[in-house]
Amino acid sequence: MKIENHDQTNSLERLSKLLDNRSKLPIAFSLGTMDGKSITLGGEEPEFKIIIKNKNGLRAIKSLNELKVAEAYINDDLDVEGDFIKAMSIRNALADRNTWIKVWRRLAPMIFGRVRLNPKWVAKHYDLNNIQLIIIDQKYNTYTQGIYESDDDSAEAGAERKLAMAFQSLRLKPDDSVLDIGCGWGGFLRFAAGRGAQVTGITLSRDQKQYVEDLIKENKLNAEVLYQDFLTFQPPKKYDGIVMMGVLEDLSDYQRVMRKLPGILKPGGRIYLDFTASKTSFSTSSFTTKYVWPGTFRPVYMPQFIDALRKSPFEIVALHNDRHNYYLWGKKGHDRWMEKKKEIILRSDERFWRMFRIILAGVAGNLSCPDYSLTAYRMLLELPKDIVLTEA
Repeated sequence: MKIENHDQTNSLERLSKLLDNRSKLPIAFSLGTMDGKSITLGGEEPEFKIIIKNKNGLRAIKSLNELKVAEAYINDDLDVEGDFIKAMSIRNALADRNTWIKVWRRLAPMIFGRVRLNPKWVAKHYDLNNIQLIIIDQKYNTYTQGIYESDDDSAEAGAERKLAMAFQSLRLKPDDSVLDIGCGWGGFLRFAAGRGAQVTGITLSRDQKQYVEDLIKENKLNAEVLYQDFLTFQPPKKYDGIVMMGVLEDLSDYQRVMRKLPGILKPGGRIYLDFTASKTSFSTSSFTTKYVWPGTFRPVYMPQFIDALRKSPFEIVALHNDRHNYYLWGKKGHDRWMEKKKEIILRSDERFWRMFRIILAGVAGNLSCPDYSLTAYRMLLELPKDIVLTEA
């Protein structure tokens, strides 16, 4: 379904007016068709070029609907030449009009319950035959941002620096017990157990659980991994420390989380958290809900989270802005995704490669956007030593 030659110039001019009227474009880019016709928008020197390959791509652009544009790229109806991460900035000129997706992600947990839906939601993104290991650091396999001393720092150096900082911040000693909530592929578990801690990891990904079980066996670690939902977890003991790396976004009922945590942590114990955060209470895009993290996943809304903290016995020991670190994690992941394109397509297909490319570029693009609508933090909490807890 190619665009007829006599329609191409008129189509590009109409699209230019639509986009210019929608909002002030944040960056200069060009729109083009397969025969080489193009038009530049937003300035004189385009940072990237969107190629409209057929009528489906043209309809997607004309809709000014973010989800439809993303799906057109996934289906190869659109392509992008140039800086793909900067291309994410045109989201500001698009709308997210997908009412049913937005209603259902709120309605489903009310009807079926979060505990029932959580395994399916988690599996959507994390049970992908461990293909994410291609893009993350190759030593500890941490699926969250590292701490980088410079933009040129390696993913491996950043991950190890973050894990060391978390371990030290929790003041863990040999034989101390630590709970890793949402343990991923065992990065912190391996780091902490390798330094004498007794680690329990919990996850709702069967792929991750099997991977970590093999890791524990191969390295003879003093650790265990459980297929377990945090919301229903009833441990036989309290822990000296807890880590929650990139998990709070999946546990968006902050009041419930902060009521549960004091009952599983020893007085004087600490919790390390890192997470993305948004200026709005529910900023998750329809694309993210449909293709990546369904259900109630959302970047942390700090006013609500701080209110839940205020009602809890925890004290904030430290709070650090991790925005640039998270941007670098997304950029480094996107670079590796591009380098490993052939391998990834052999293990999946090109549609999957394109879909996941949007995820990684979206992380980097959103976290480098000058409106600061998305940011990231790492936080350290402490339960006072003299705390007296009552049953909820």
